Amino acid sequence: MKISNTTPNYINQAYAGQVGNAANQNLKSQKPADEKTDSINFSDQTKTLQKIDKAMETEPADRKKYVADIKQKVDTDQYNINAEAVAEKIVGSFMNQFG
Repeated sequence: MKISNTTPNYINQAYAGQVGNAANQNLKSQKPADEKTDSINFSDQTKTLQKIDKAMETEPADRKKYVADIKQKVDTDQYNINAEAVAEKIVGSFMNQFG
């Protein structure tokens, strides 16, 4: 982002032809001060989050095939859920959470 004082000089140049006083002449002859630039530095955590966000935008190549296989199994009533495995995962997550 660059912020400069070009607008006042532009306005002064527009009026310089109409009003020839010393104040306008001084403003025209002034050179801009050393121009400073703004910069942004992102933390390592922000950079990591940006990489994760970008990675989430793209799907893994085998994901579409995996989802299509599950849809086909559900449509043909061949998709079986292992109740014991689901229960073990639920109990395991509670144990990890509460201790």
